[in-house]
Amino acid sequence: MANPKVIIQGAYYKNRTLPSLNDYLNAIGRNPKAGGRFKVEFMKVCIWSIRKNLRGYKVEHPPIILHYRFFESKKGKKRDVSNIFSLCAKFFEDALQVCGVIPNDNPEWIENFTTEFAWIEGEPYIEIEIEERGEEHGI
Repeated sequence: MANPKVIIQGAYYKNRTLPSLNDYLNAIGRNPKAGGRFKVEFMKVCIWSIRKNLRGYKVEHPPIILHYRFFESKKGKKRDVSNIFSLCAKFFEDALQVCGVIPNDNPEWIENFTTEFAWIEGEPYIEIEIEERGEEHGI
C-alpha cells in the first residue's frame, strides 16, 4: 500500500505556498498578536490540505517519517531552504495533531523527516508523504 500523501497546492503567501521562518519572525517582531494570527492563518492551510487529502486517516504504526518535497517558484530561489522547511514542518506537524492524525509530535510519533527542493515555473506546492515505521520494524 502506498504511503499517504498530503499536497498543499497554491500560492498562499505572495508567490509561495507558505511563508518562511523569517517571515514569521518578522510578524512576531511587529506584534506578538500578529505572530499568533499569522500561525493560525497558515495552519488553516495545512489543516484544510490534511482533511482534503487524508480523509480521516490516523497513524496506526508509529513512529513516522515525514518526507517533505517543496516545489518552489523559481522566483523564490533566493529564499533559504532551512527557513522554508522549518516553518512548514512546525505548522504541518501541529496541524497533524489538530486533525487527529497523530496525538503528539514528539519522537514517539515523529521519528525523522527528509526534505527535497525543486524550483519550478508553475504554481508552487508542497508534498508531504507519511511513512509509518512501527509495524515494519517490529517497534
